[in-house]
Amino acid sequence: MKETDVQAFTCDRLHTCCFTGHRSRDLPFGADMRKQGMKCLASSLQLLIVEAIADGYKTFISGMSDGIDLICAQLVMELAKSGRYGDIKLICALPYREQFAEIVSTADKYKYSVVIDECDEKVIVSEKSDRDRYKKRNSFMVENSSRIIGVIKEKPFGSGTLQTINMAKRAGLEMKIISLEKNPHLYIDTDTGSEKQKTLELLSDDSLPI
Repeated sequence: MKETDVQAFTCDRLHTCCFTGHRSRDLPFGADMRKQGMKCLASSLQLLIVEAIADGYKTFISGMSDGIDLICAQLVMELAKSGRYGDIKLICALPYREQFAEIVSTADKYKYSVVIDECDEKVIVSEKSDRDRYKKRNSFMVENSSRIIGVIKEKPFGSGTLQTINMAKRAGLEMKIISLEKNPHLYIDTDTGSEKQKTLELLSDDSLPI
């Protein structure tokens, strides 16, 4: 794993995709991957990543918070290891060097450690845990990408995910955003045929929050 200073980082922006999404506490079932709704969400994210690869995207950036960031990072690593998708790379953009300390669950700590050890490149956006660390990380990811894949949930006081989506929209990134409100089946812990047949709804550009 290569560590790069944020000022020295370079990539082919046109073929780079970043991720955004809520932490585990705001996901269906608290991001319990044993639940059918979360399995469906992870499968949907994997399909969006595979679609991006088919469209020529080779580099993926994860902000490495628990929840969607970590799920997407794992998915990219699994696809890379499969050998079926060519030379794809995972970049871990840490908002600050000691981000690992904020990961709560033992399982997520393990997943985080594995991803950091096996990613292609680690970028430290801020050395210290200053108040703007997440905004800086989000801006870094958007500035170096041309597509964003994410998961959004309506929250009364906004969120870092909403901030990143708004940044991406203003920057003209191609948006692939899953709305939790538009996909209530993600909250159903069943595996019935009717649930399997449900089609994932993405937010259109016109419906994205400003």
